[in-house]
Amino acid sequence: MEWLDEKDINHQVASCPCWKCHVFRLIGLVSAGRLAENESRLEPRSSRLSTKLELPHPPRAVETAAELVLRRRWLILGVVLVGSFMAVLDVFIVTQGLPSINTTLGAGVSDLELVVSAYSLVYAVFLITGGRLGDILCRKRIFLFGMTVFTVASALAGYAPSAPFLVGARALQGLGAALMYPQVLSIIQVTFKGSERALALGLFAAISGIGAITGNIVGGLLIQLNLAGLAWRPIFLVNVPIGIFGVLAGFLVLHPSRAERAPKLDLPGVGLISIFLVSLILPLAEGQQLGWPSWMILLLLLSVPLLGVFVLYERRRTDAGADPLVDMDLFKHRSFAVGMPLVILYYVAASGFFFTFVLFLQSGLGFSPIDSGLAFAAINTGFITASLLGPRLIPRFGTRLISFAYVLQATGLIWTMLTVTTYGTGLTLYELAAPLSVFGLGAGFALSPLLGVIFSGVPSQDVGAASGVVSTSMQIGNTVGISLFGLLFYRFLSSQLSTPITYLDSFKLTLPFLSIPSVSSFLIVFLLSQRRARQIIHRLER
Repeated sequence: MEWLDEKDINHQVASCPCWKCHVFRLIGLVSAGRLAENESRLEPRSSRLSTKLELPHPPRAVETAAELVLRRRWLILGVVLVGSFMAVLDVFIVTQGLPSINTTLGAGVSDLELVVSAYSLVYAVFLITGGRLGDILCRKRIFLFGMTVFTVASALAGYAPSAPFLVGARALQGLGAALMYPQVLSIIQVTFKGSERALALGLFAAISGIGAITGNIVGGLLIQLNLAGLAWRPIFLVNVPIGIFGVLAGFLVLHPSRAERAPKLDLPGVGLISIFLVSLILPLAEGQQLGWPSWMILLLLLSVPLLGVFVLYERRRTDAGADPLVDMDLFKHRSFAVGMPLVILYYVAASGFFFTFVLFLQSGLGFSPIDSGLAFAAINTGFITASLLGPRLIPRFGTRLISFAYVLQATGLIWTMLTVTTYGTGLTLYELAAPLSVFGLGAGFALSPLLGVIFSGVPSQDVGAASGVVSTSMQIGNTVGISLFGLLFYRFLSSQLSTPITYLDSFKLTLPFLSIPSVSSFLIVFLLSQRRARQIIHRLER
C-alpha cells in the first residue's frame, strides 16, 4: 500500500522505515489482514525457525493492496463521523443541563440562553469559512485542529467556575465545530466514489440525525447519574476522551488533501454577517434583563439594514466573479429561494420549543433530568419514523407532504397546550407521549423531504455551496429560536413568582407563538401550489 504525506513524499507501507509506517504495520490501523506473507515458518527438513521474509505472489499482492485501501477508506469514514457526531450532539445535549447550570452557577436568564446560543452563533458565522480553510490549507489539518479546539473547549466548559466562563467556552466549542464539521463532507467526497460514496453519505446523514435526536436523552442521563457529584459537567467532559481518540486516530489515518482551485476567504462577508447576528441576538438575549436601554433597542433596529448591507455586498461580490461567503446566484433557483426561509423557520420553532419545554418540565414541574430527556424520546420516535417514510412519500405526494408536515407540527403543539391545560401541574410523561409523537412526526416529514426538495433544484456543481448556506441557516435558526422564545417565556414568567403554576402559565402562553413558524411555513408551501405564486417565485430565476 502507498500513501502521500504532507510533503507529497510517497511511502510504501510494507517496507518504509519511517515511524508512521512502522505504527501502521504494528497496530494494523490500515490493514485488512496481513501487509505481506511475513510470518515465520519452519523450513523443510529443518527444525530451525526461519526469519526469511517471503514476499507474496503478484496476484496476492494486488488483492492485499485492494483490501488495505478498502479498509483505510472505512477507517477514515469512522474518524470523521466521530467529529460530526460530536458537533451535532453538542447543539442539543446542553439543553437538559440548563436548570442545573442555573442552580450551581447562579446563571441568569440571558446566561442560560447564551449557553445554548453562543455555540450555534459562532458555529453559524464560521461554518462556511471553516470549509474554505480546509480547501485552501489542508482538510486533514483543519479537521484535526478543529477537533483539538473542540476538545479543549469541552474541557474548559466542564471546568467552568462561572456562567460567563461557560458561555465563552461554548463559543470556543462552536469555533472548533465550525472548523471540523465542514471537512467531513469534503473528505468523504475525495475518499469515496460511486455506490460507496452514496453509502458513506448515508451513514453521515444517519450519524448526524442520531446526534441531533439523542442529545436531549444523553444529556438527561448523564446529569441524572451525577457522576462523581459533577452534576451537569459530564455533558461536556464526555467529549474529552472521545476527542483525544479522534485526534490521534485522525493523525494516523487521514490523508492530506486540498481543493485543486482553492477559493479565497471572504473576510468582509464574515465580519458583516457577524455584526448582523450580534445586533439581532444580543438584544433578544440581554434586553429584558437590562431593562431594554435605548442603545439596545437601537442595536436591534440596526440589524435590518445590516442584513441589507450584507446582501448587497455578497451580491456585488458574486457578480464580480469573486468567492462570496454566500453565493447569491443560488437564490435564482426557485427551490433554494423558497426552501431557505422554510429551513430557518423550522429550526426557529424546534429550538424554541426544546428550550422552553425543558425549562418548563425541570424548573417548573420538577421533572428529573432523565424524565425530561425521556419526554424527547416520544418526539424522536415520531421524527425517526417520518424521516424514514418521507423520502419514499415525496415522489407520490410532492409538496403536499411538506404542507401536511406543518399541519402535524401545529397540531402537536396545540394538542400539547390542551394537555398541559387539562392536567396542570399533575402532568406526567404518559399524557405527553401522544402530542409529542405527533409533533415529532411533523418535524420528520418536514425536514427530510424539504432538504431533498431544496437540493433537487440546485445544479450539481453548486451543491457544495448550497449545503454550506443551508447548514449555516440551520444554526442561525437555532440561535434566533432560543433567543426569541426564551425572551417570550421569561417575559411571561417575570411578572409572577416562580412557582409550578407560573411556569405552567408561562409555557401555555408561549405555545401559541411557537405555532406561528409552522403556520407560516404551511402558507409558504401552500402558495407554491398556486399559479400566481409560481409566477412570482419564477422571477427569481431570471
